Amino acid sequence: MAVDVPILITFQTTNVVAINNMLPIYRKRKAKRVVIFWMKIVVMLFLPASAIFSQPVFYSQSLQKLYYSLPSNCRLYHPVADTVIQCNGILQGITVPVAYSVDSYGMLANIGYRFLPGESDTLLRSPVIRFLEREALALLVADNLEQKLISNRENGLTLLHNGNTPRQDFYRSRNGLPDALQQVSGLNIRYEDEIRYRVTLNYGQGQTLTFLFVADAELMSNMDKKERDNRLSAQLIHHRAKTGNIPKLAPACSNASIQIFSDTLNVLYYCPGKAYMIPQINSNLFYLKNGNSYELAFTRLWSVASFQNAMLASAGHNYTVRITHRKYGGEIQRYEIKSNDFFDYFSDGYDRYFGIEKSERDVLSGTLIISDRSAGSIHLAYVSVHLSDLLNGGIMEMKLESNIPQHNIETLFGNMKDRNNDNEEYKMFMK
Repeated sequence: MAVDVPILITFQTTNVVAINNMLPIYRKRKAKRVVIFWMKIVVMLFLPASAIFSQPVFYSQSLQKLYYSLPSNCRLYHPVADTVIQCNGILQGITVPVAYSVDSYGMLANIGYRFLPGESDTLLRSPVIRFLEREALALLVADNLEQKLISNRENGLTLLHNGNTPRQDFYRSRNGLPDALQQVSGLNIRYEDEIRYRVTLNYGQGQTLTFLFVADAELMSNMDKKERDNRLSAQLIHHRAKTGNIPKLAPACSNASIQIFSDTLNVLYYCPGKAYMIPQINSNLFYLKNGNSYELAFTRLWSVASFQNAMLASAGHNYTVRITHRKYGGEIQRYEIKSNDFFDYFSDGYDRYFGIEKSERDVLSGTLIISDRSAGSIHLAYVSVHLSDLLNGGIMEMKLESNIPQHNIETLFGNMKDRNNDNEEYKMFMK
């Protein structure tokens, strides 16, 4: 089933142990990686933006390669959040608007062809548009265009012109791709079966460019898993939520949607959310009634429900989260951050799901899944907390596995789909 992504545009022109043991080997691209490369990134996060651009540092080697493939007069030397340079040195007689995006950490995050001038920051910063901007520019500057097109096809990216595969000379000719990108007058983004994207750019007199590509984090970021893992840990360590911001990913629940979960003396209500592959991992929220209104449950009596609310709706306190981050190649990195900072980092473009694993001897544990809506990948964490820490704002322990392709875990959850834990789950909530 194809889903139209709602965009308003106006143009003038489970079990974590089992998962750890069974995760398949990730798809890898052949590339040399050096420790110094990522040490520079960590250092740069402490420096002022003006210092960074005296010697540009990038999240990925592929973005660095794209930067240095541009003529020197087309490169960005001053740190601005979103800058467009009109470049005349890429194609003869054609001006190419090269867009540079610098993230809040002062790092050069993206380079691409700005084919949607004047549009909102929300649209221009979307992962899909940034991916297309970068790929459009890469097609224009590739040293070996034939090899670039072969690589695109192998990685699940196809470009159609008016519904047909264009000839190779289309990509560089004056009346081909460069001309089409300068005349874009509208676009439509379709996320088909949550597997692939179909993005159609309208231009000229009823002509179209259509990009077909899989929802794959490696493809859309142009970064391998090691680079994405390192980027995540570096950004998590230094991310800070806005003052007073308590991030809540879970949508508000209307009174009409709230149902009784337990009809004991202290009635517990819940708002049904969505399940992630198995019913036990979901986005359900739990409530207690206060007069005529409902409040998120956060009490010793309903400790398990309170734990779920803390993971999905930031109920409770701003906890200290001790993270053991298991990254590509078995590398382990340990760091501490505050829970508000952690959840704020994932507040845009992600969905959260949680499932209780155990509640024993005042220690609660569960599985947290943070799903990337646009790239078909998840971050998976096994979280544990002592009841006193949960209720009083203490320490949470988290074992984090990051950037897992969604298709790699479907078989793991598939074996659990028929498991019926309704009674066990109910008894756990009564503790």
